[in-house]
Amino acid sequence: MSTTKNNKNKFLSAVNLCLVLVVVLGGLYFLKTMDDVMVKNLELEQLKTELNILQEEKQELDYKKNALGSYESISTRLEDLKMVKVTDIEYISIGEDSLAKK
Repeated sequence: MSTTKNNKNKFLSAVNLCLVLVVVLGGLYFLKTMDDVMVKNLELEQLKTELNILQEEKQELDYKKNALGSYESISTRLEDLKMVKVTDIEYISIGEDSLAKK
């Protein structure tokens, strides 16, 4: 009977050891998973701030593009180039027989 009790105690201690190992490994896995989630969350926050910065830069560039493309801006830049306004344009007239013939 003592041998049966001894074997039963060894079996229970082996089961307890396995359970403790499973709980410890599960805890370590949980901690590793939470660490990965936190790292990815930090990366996501950094990417969101970078996205906001890039959107603001894009908006500023759109404003600049619109300002440079406006009529007032173009007309002032043309005045600075001192170009002459074209008034009388004469086109070369070939006539009605300008198609190639065989």
